[in-house]
Amino acid sequence: MKTTKSDWAVISEAKEKGMLVSMNGIVPVNRTELNKRLSKYFRERLPSYSGIFDEFEGEDILYNINVYLKENRINKASLDFPLGSGDNIYLIPITENLQLEVIAVDEYYGNGEYEKYVAIEHFVITEDATEKDVNRLIEFIKMYLV
Repeated sequence: MKTTKSDWAVISEAKEKGMLVSMNGIVPVNRTELNKRLSKYFRERLPSYSGIFDEFEGEDILYNINVYLKENRINKASLDFPLGSGDNIYLIPITENLQLEVIAVDEYYGNGEYEKYVAIEHFVITEDATEKDVNRLIEFIKMYLV
């Protein structure tokens, strides 16, 4: 029986192998040459992309990504903020070689203090990823995140 890894496990493994690519210039410790090249390529094309969406933008972003999943018949549970305090981590397939990391955060600190946002600051690549895959990601961002 084949078991599939959780999104969190895939991201952790990608981070160890240097295959978690930064979209905003804040780079992970481990990086391959391919990682560096594709990160630079992305940032050159979308230099003002920050990847952080406040709670109101975040609601729209999660809705739009869920539309993408439905339109593309991607068998994945709907993205949402966590029911309790914490975060939900998702990987959204963009191409065979590139998946987008989406983190929905809702942290309550007490006394009415909280943080609620969506972070989309990294993507996971395979060794076969190219600039074409990043171009598809940029199309996705322009269609669903802006």
